Amino acid sequence: MNDVSHALRSLVLPCAFAAGLAACAQPGVSETPATPAAPAAPAPAQPPTATGPAVAPRAYATFTDAKTTAEGGAFEGFAYAEKQGDAGLGAVATAGGATRVTGFTGAGKGSTWAGLGLMVQGAPNGAVADLSGYRSLRIALSAATPTPLRIRLVGADATTVNNGCYPVVVQNVGPELRTYDLPFSAFAPEGYCGAQGKAAAATLPGLTAVEVSAPTTETAKRRDVDFRVGAITVLR
Repeated sequence: MNDVSHALRSLVLPCAFAAGLAACAQPGVSETPATPAAPAAPAPAQPPTATGPAVAPRAYATFTDAKTTAEGGAFEGFAYAEKQGDAGLGAVATAGGATRVTGFTGAGKGSTWAGLGLMVQGAPNGAVADLSGYRSLRIALSAATPTPLRIRLVGADATTVNNGCYPVVVQNVGPELRTYDLPFSAFAPEGYCGAQGKAAAATLPGLTAVEVSAPTTETAKRRDVDFRVGAITVLR
């Protein structure tokens, strides 16, 4: 997609080559002037290199008014906290092609981490999808107030799900529902995971869900949480 401009340099040839290898001397009385060589015909233009047909994005989760996505995947909201009661899920409602999650974090219970999230499957019954040939995730996101949202790729290994060591990326979002293209190369397990962390390349061949959450470490006082997740697709 980058335009590459080539600077063309004019070459001044010696006179011996400028007239088709004719001598440089001026013709005398008995000499016949050399006939200049006919200019070479321009080379035919080369056709552009074929790159193959464009590959359309693959729909992963399209929200409608139904209880599942258009692709048949289930989705549900959840709350989590270090101490019970430091996070509460309010409502999960879909309208206008996006699912809204509301609730709160922080009730003074002493948690050092808490949050609300939405888990979105990409196929009926949580079937895995092999997305190893894809390069990025396209997702629509917003929040009532500017908020960092954490997007996680989730695989089928229960231990890795429970310890939260599937790869994540964090995206700052605002009140307007906007589409973000997130390269899979930017996803990585969180630092505390160490050797238990799963890289994106190891997760994509068996992806079961995409998780979006609003995490916080500020739980001393109540914080209202309100974010939306729109259509999710994957791109090559």
